[in-house]
Amino acid sequence: MRDLRADLKELYRSLSQTPATEGGRTVMFISARSGEGVSSVATAFALLAAAQARKPVWLIDLDLKRNHLFNTFAVGAFADAFGGVGPPYSAALKTQPFFSVEPDLAEATQGLGLFTAHRVGETRLMVTQFDAGRLKPGHGIRIKTQPAYWQAVRAATDWAVVDAPALELAGAGLAITSQMDKTVIVVRADETTPQDVDAARREVEAHGGRVAGVVLNREKPDARFADRISR
Repeated sequence: MRDLRADLKELYRSLSQTPATEGGRTVMFISARSGEGVSSVATAFALLAAAQARKPVWLIDLDLKRNHLFNTFAVGAFADAFGGVGPPYSAALKTQPFFSVEPDLAEATQGLGLFTAHRVGETRLMVTQFDAGRLKPGHGIRIKTQPAYWQAVRAATDWAVVDAPALELAGAGLAITSQMDKTVIVVRADETTPQDVDAARREVEAHGGRVAGVVLNREKPDARFADRISR
């Protein structure tokens, strides 16, 4: 994980000017292939947003079983820099979240449930965690569109920043892209082809998403936002 905040200020300014659907804004970061640096970009954007926000900013990890973002802020350099993670709060917001556990599992809704949000240090950033350890053999997770959940997230936050798995690995991001105000495609500048970018754009738009542009990541050691994609 790299701290790309200095490189993403233009992106933050650009998306801050986009009218929100209602309440807080939602933005998803996704890539065509794995290893593009989506988590670094999403995390940096969320930290920039949290520095300006009046209400919480949620950083939501769609890769529920890995909890990479939560672990990043719980242990290591980011934990040291930002103060670690606080106690859990239910991230269900009194509605059905964007996933279901199949077959039904009672533990999913008991107490705080399986999906929680944790404050990062003294910031306004909240990072999510999914308690995959409570799943039982034979249980799976299905990502769903669930508009009511995203309405509840907008009401509770200034920003919801979503880190989606690469399209080559899973379709989780496509399942919810229609609920995002904007989707940003992250591209590894020295490897990803224009054809890969265009294919990702077409996939997102075919599922009702609105592509804001691309982040060219690892261009030298930095990242750069481009607000247009060649068509």
